[in-house]
Amino acid sequence: MSHHERVTFTQGRDVIEHAVRHLSQVRDALDELRERDDHDERVAMFLDSVEVEQRNLLGAVSRLLEDGAPAALDTYAQYTVELPTEVPPPGDSGSTLGITRWLAEQNGYLQRTFAELAENGGSAAEREVFGALAQQIESHERRLSKAYQRSEDL
Repeated sequence: MSHHERVTFTQGRDVIEHAVRHLSQVRDALDELRERDDHDERVAMFLDSVEVEQRNLLGAVSRLLEDGAPAALDTYAQYTVELPTEVPPPGDSGSTLGITRWLAEQNGYLQRTFAELAENGGSAAEREVFGALAQQIESHERRLSKAYQRSEDL
């Protein structure tokens, strides 16, 4: 079970930087998992597929720090959210279902955070940015679900 903490941020940029750190830890855990060579072929192919998707998500969120609207990133607003302090390795790393569930849990923390901030954000720009991030993660989850289904159909 992962540990959580309530964290208070003062700018949208801080929340997104935390999301980048979290997604980087997820990417690192996937890298470690892929490097093990005790997976069957289906799990190895699935890991290759989801790692690309996770890297794309990480890149998209990272680019927002560079290209995002200053009105959303740098405006003072107080956000208090509950976030995981660490990313544990997947419990069932030998199955595509176990890996899918683990990724859904890890990405779900961010999706819920962004959806909450989109609902309760201070300015329209903040609500729009966080809403777009929540939708992007939902879309990402649908792609992971499709990748899982394809791996099961093999």
